[in-house]
Amino acid sequence: MGARGKALRRRWMTDWMKVTEADDSIRLGFIPLLDAAPLILAQEAGFFAEEGLEVSLHRQPSWSSLRDRVGVGMLDGAQMLGPMALAINMGLGAPPCPVISPMVLSRNGNAITARRALYEQLAATGFDLSDPSEAAHALARVAAASHEPIRLGIVYAWSTHYLQLLDWLASAGLSPGPGLELVTVPPPEMMTALAYGSVDLACVGEPWNSLMEYHGLGQILATGCQVWQNAPEKVLGIRRDWGQANPEKLRALMRALIRCCRWLDDPVNCDLVHRILVHPHYLGSSIEPLGDQGECLFHPRVQQHFFRQSANFPWLSQAEWLLSRMRLRNQGDQLLETPDLDSIFRPDLYREVAESLGLDAPVMDYKDEGEHRQPFVVEGVRGEVEVASDALIASVGRD
Repeated sequence: MGARGKALRRRWMTDWMKVTEADDSIRLGFIPLLDAAPLILAQEAGFFAEEGLEVSLHRQPSWSSLRDRVGVGMLDGAQMLGPMALAINMGLGAPPCPVISPMVLSRNGNAITARRALYEQLAATGFDLSDPSEAAHALARVAAASHEPIRLGIVYAWSTHYLQLLDWLASAGLSPGPGLELVTVPPPEMMTALAYGSVDLACVGEPWNSLMEYHGLGQILATGCQVWQNAPEKVLGIRRDWGQANPEKLRALMRALIRCCRWLDDPVNCDLVHRILVHPHYLGSSIEPLGDQGECLFHPRVQQHFFRQSANFPWLSQAEWLLSRMRLRNQGDQLLETPDLDSIFRPDLYREVAESLGLDAPVMDYKDEGEHRQPFVVEGVRGEVEVASDALIASVGRD
């Protein structure tokens, strides 16, 4: 364990939790998910303090609650879903609030988990459930024979989860309707909803898929990274007015989060991450069992990560892709004009902050999405930069 880990452990042994609530602190919201780790660990491992920042973290019960608090100025920013950063600017589902997203916080992390009884029905069809498209075809057969609708749990309409779920269904010619009903459930309540049969399929982020498997409540059918590899799952969303009033604080905030994301991707720190996230103010004791699973907190199939392969770079081509999927999935009826994407996602600002940390970044803002099944390299400011794969589920194209 490094010096940071030893110092942090001593701190937590003597004083488990102190939350700074200074009047001039940066107020950031989060949802209790594993991909809130960059915010939580930047606070608890001292990355914010090292950049001279006072930050207060505010746990939220649902994505709509988080959105509303950012919208009225109760929060300066938050961990946000990739599509949410677009929706909040365009006033989808709530009054518009200008927000910028200058960096990605995490990639991958979602899965589609079937309730145990449904999983047994799907297995009985003979389809290979290890293949995501085959699993979707199994669902089509079961749904066609069912007298009751199959309830699909989603966490929020403007989420990567929802878009990935719809693309997964589309790979078997399915879409929500009378036989496949959508039910919105906040992430912390999804496991209970599956346990009591309020939903039959849960599309949610970690740790809830791992916990549903651990407790024998369900089985993962497909993961988000099988539908779209390395999607921008969570992003940093900051109110534009706050960013304009506090440009140096914004850059310091980004530096702290980029450094923390790199630290999180080091497996040496897994035990410490678990010890912090298990505290009731963050994710709570429900995640305690995951520390004994051999992969730290992170399910190997889900492939969640925070830094490697240019994970934090906010590609404008991915913002464009998200917007195209929102329109394709009938979320674009309210979109009269294409939003100014480069005023929301800010690769220019990311490059500036990365340079201050001695990190390289891609020189281009766009790449061909969905074309790469293996990591590849692009031109960086200083040389070649490795970028993660971005392939799509087999039968889903760029409609």
